[in-house]
Amino acid sequence: MINKIIQNAISRMARTSKIFTSAIILAVVVLISMQSKAFAQDVELDKILAVVNDGVVLDSELRAAIEFFKQQSAADSQNLPPENIIAERLLDQLIDREVLRQHARTIGVSVDPGSVNRALEQIASNNNMDALRFRETLRQQGFNFDMFRANIEQELLLQRLIERDVQNRIRVSQQEIDDFVDSLKSDSAENKQYRLGHILIAVPPGADGEQLAAATARAQTVLELLNAGEDFAQVAASSSDGGRALQGGDLGWRNLQELPEFLATEARDMELNEIAGPLRSNNGLHIVQLADLQSNDPTSRQETLARHIFISGNDAQVQQTLDNARAEIINGRAFGDVAKELSQDPNSADNGGELPWFTEDQMPPLLEQTAKTLEPNTISQPFRTQFGWHLLEVIDTRDRTINEQALRDEANNALRQRKLEQEIQTWSRQLRDESFVEVRS
Repeated sequence: MINKIIQNAISRMARTSKIFTSAIILAVVVLISMQSKAFAQDVELDKILAVVNDGVVLDSELRAAIEFFKQQSAADSQNLPPENIIAERLLDQLIDREVLRQHARTIGVSVDPGSVNRALEQIASNNNMDALRFRETLRQQGFNFDMFRANIEQELLLQRLIERDVQNRIRVSQQEIDDFVDSLKSDSAENKQYRLGHILIAVPPGADGEQLAAATARAQTVLELLNAGEDFAQVAASSSDGGRALQGGDLGWRNLQELPEFLATEARDMELNEIAGPLRSNNGLHIVQLADLQSNDPTSRQETLARHIFISGNDAQVQQTLDNARAEIINGRAFGDVAKELSQDPNSADNGGELPWFTEDQMPPLLEQTAKTLEPNTISQPFRTQFGWHLLEVIDTRDRTINEQALRDEANNALRQRKLEQEIQTWSRQLRDESFVEVRS
């Protein structure tokens, strides 16, 4: 299945804060559209792993995808499933990518060089860099810029396919928005956020009795493993057909209205760590676990004001520099003075490292997570994101009231995203089922 993040990767470039967002984009781009054949090394006797219609997926592509996935997982402190599971999942994603690339060629969808240039400039800007510095940073991190550019082009192509083939199917009525907003205001269950683990056992549309029985048997085997105490994330990585399998099936924080109705109905009454399923949908059988639960006031958002010092690179010397900077600040030197001297973030360094007020999902996850652990006027330990090291201080927090129109806009976006996710799954599965795919041992 196509990785879930494909659905909104490019739009996220425009709506996320201008602070180091390409760590996210890079994970999306390289994981889904790793190593265009135009830039694959000309390796003698490069093994064909899969034939996809009139194209192929090569062993060199899979090895590059595995290497990047390991690098990204290490940066995110993510526990890895066994390598054979990683290889199986990434090969499946590369096959999906090839299917979509061929579909785009057939229907005449393409991406012009100007669009790629603008996307690259936006990513560089989001990382507080100009294009030349961003290119050099990629090189220092071991990424081939030409390959990176090709991957950006592929991601834009996928987004245009979704816009052409899928988005025109999405309709959200005013009544749906009214119901969404009313439920948020009146239903305590709707005022919570749910973090679900998810395992999908895919069932093709129009499956016959034999296929459904096989999928049901798979689901029962998964449930037996989970009920015997196996780790949900590990079982998801090895068994799920969902796009978040390699991330342990983690769907992230969502309120009930952002979930498909059959999942929302089940999650509403689940206890923490409870496992439910198999649940049937048009895409297959689903097994879920309620991993966490938190209160959420839809009419209010907590905002954080923070400042940071950023230094690019990932070696021990950079970390030591920030360790020394932290000690200086604790001993009385002003954070702003140190930021002006050391920070390589051009958007905040001259302002003493101060960032704009931000709410949830406007910063890279690790930066947000670190901010949540800090009381005002406390300083973090140095921590590393994809492109360098940070030292963070929370200055203040506040609650911002969400007005009625903003709430309705959020409702509209959440409903569209929920429907889009389901349509993309159906669309991508149909394209895959209509393609000739031969996986070679």
